[in-house]
Amino acid sequence: MTFPSNAHTHSRWCDGADAIPAMVEAARTFGFVSLGFSGHARQGFDPDYSMSADAQAGYFAELRTLQGAPEPGFPRLWAGLEVDALAHEDLRRADYAEADYVVGSAHYLCESWEGMPVAVDGDPALLRRYVDEVYHGDGLAMASDYFDIEVQALLRDRPPIIGHFDLLRKYAAPLSLFDEADPAYRRLALCALERAFPCGGVLEINTGGMARGYLPTPYPTPELLCAWRELGGQITLTSDCHDRRYLAHAFPEAAALARQAGFRTVLRLGTGEALWEETAL
Repeated sequence: MTFPSNAHTHSRWCDGADAIPAMVEAARTFGFVSLGFSGHARQGFDPDYSMSADAQAGYFAELRTLQGAPEPGFPRLWAGLEVDALAHEDLRRADYAEADYVVGSAHYLCESWEGMPVAVDGDPALLRRYVDEVYHGDGLAMASDYFDIEVQALLRDRPPIIGHFDLLRKYAAPLSLFDEADPAYRRLALCALERAFPCGGVLEINTGGMARGYLPTPYPTPELLCAWRELGGQITLTSDCHDRRYLAHAFPEAAALARQAGFRTVLRLGTGEALWEETAL
C-alpha cells in the first residue's frame, strides 16, 4: 500500500454509496492503518447536499460507538467533518468543536441564486448559466471570487485540512469557463494559495476527481504543489472517497506527483491519540 490512510471519506450518512462498516472493512482489506470520515456538515442552506441535524447526530453516534470498541486488525477511526466555507456561523462553530478534525472546503459561489445554491462542482448547467449571467461569461472573474471565498474561510477557521483547493477546475474545460494554462488563471491560483498558507492547514492531494472520471490529475495542480512545498507547507493524500472501491484510488500517482514537487514526507491520520503521523513518501 503506497499510503495506508485516508482523511476524506464519505458514507451513506451524506452522499456516499456505502455504510460506515462497509467502508471500514474496505480500509482493512486495503491494509489501512487509519481512516477518517468527513461527512458533509450542515451548512444551513443546501439540505440536499449536506447532512441534516438528525443525520449528523446519527453519524457521530455510529462513529463514536466504533471508536469506543475498536476491533483488532482494523484501522484507527477518526470522526471528522467536511465544513463548507459558506456554512452558517453557528453551525460551523459547533461542528468545529464536535469533530475530531475538519476538512475546510469551498464548494459554493453563493447560497441562493434563482432559488438554488450555486456550486462549482454541482449542476454544470446551473454553473454555466450563473457565470454567463452574473459574470457576463467571464470565468476568470468567477475564479477570482471563488478563491476569495475559499481563502477568507481558511484564514477565518484554520481547518486542519485544506480540501480540494482548486475544485473549480472540475468543470473548467467541459464548460469552457477558463483555460488552466492561461497565465492569468495561474497567477490567480498561485496568489490564492500564498494568501491561504498562514491558515496552517495541511494541503490534501485529492484524487476524487480522477476516481469519478472528471479529471486526469488530482487537486491541486503540480504547479500549486510545488509552490506549497516552497512555502514550507505539509501535505496528505486523500481519495475524497464516495465508493469503497476507490478508497485508495490513484494514491501511487498522487505520491509520485508529490515527490516530483519536492516532498519527501507526507502526513497520515494517526494510529494513536495524535491527529497526524509523518511518513516517508
